[in-house]
Amino acid sequence: MPNYNNTEEMKKQYASYNNLGNRVLLHQLYSVNKLGWTNWVFQNYQLSSNQHILELGCGNAGIWSSNINKIPKGIMLKLTDFSEGMLEVAKNNTAEIGDSVEYSVVDAQSIPYGEDVFDVVIANHMLYHVPNIHKALNEISRVIKPSGVFYATTVGKENLKEINDLLHGFDARVDFAVDHIAEAFGLETGEKILSQHFNQVELLRYDDSLHITDPKPLVDYILSSQSIGNVNEIIVGAEIERFSRYIDTIFSKSGYINVKKDAGMFVSSCPKRG
Repeated sequence: MPNYNNTEEMKKQYASYNNLGNRVLLHQLYSVNKLGWTNWVFQNYQLSSNQHILELGCGNAGIWSSNINKIPKGIMLKLTDFSEGMLEVAKNNTAEIGDSVEYSVVDAQSIPYGEDVFDVVIANHMLYHVPNIHKALNEISRVIKPSGVFYATTVGKENLKEINDLLHGFDARVDFAVDHIAEAFGLETGEKILSQHFNQVELLRYDDSLHITDPKPLVDYILSSQSIGNVNEIIVGAEIERFSRYIDTIFSKSGYINVKKDAGMFVSSCPKRG
């Protein structure tokens, strides 16, 4: 089975911002929906002044850095990640927010805070990486207030299907781990998983696709998937150049590639307590 939730492998993937940066860039350059993912996510948060907010797996903190002027006053924000390298990027990106932000290395399976502390808990595109998701959700339902809301974004099984098809066309052995991620915690499976820990679960979907007109950012995106799936086990050495030529040939026929995105957010409330 390809990697997608092996802790040591994920530490390699997210040791720095380089891999994630290449993936974010492709979406920034070629997303058709001009609202933008980070803006859509932020506008669906029901935030108000003086709330205590915990984000698990904050990555580069792009949700906050791109919406700094919209953050309600008095919010106390704890940004956490299991990667010290990612936290350093998050610190730089959110320095303008000031003293209302704290940064900590945290494993979602063992959250170092007391019960009923947070009005909002956030986990964006990360629960499928957690080895024991129910342990993490037990922790989340413990630290969130009874009136709190848990926001979790993820992808569906159709996400980036065309890229997966391209990879299979190059080498049928390549597994981009899309199916495994969607099964672990995806748009199709998330409600059932979350309902074991929250009494109310709602799914919001984001309508978008990619219209890619340059092969290089696509190649960089695919090769950035180190430790996710087996791309970097198969497309290595001389195979990287052969793969680049393969993608160039595909672009030469039409000048672009359209790729479906399948992503959304679960909004969960009324935590269940064991």
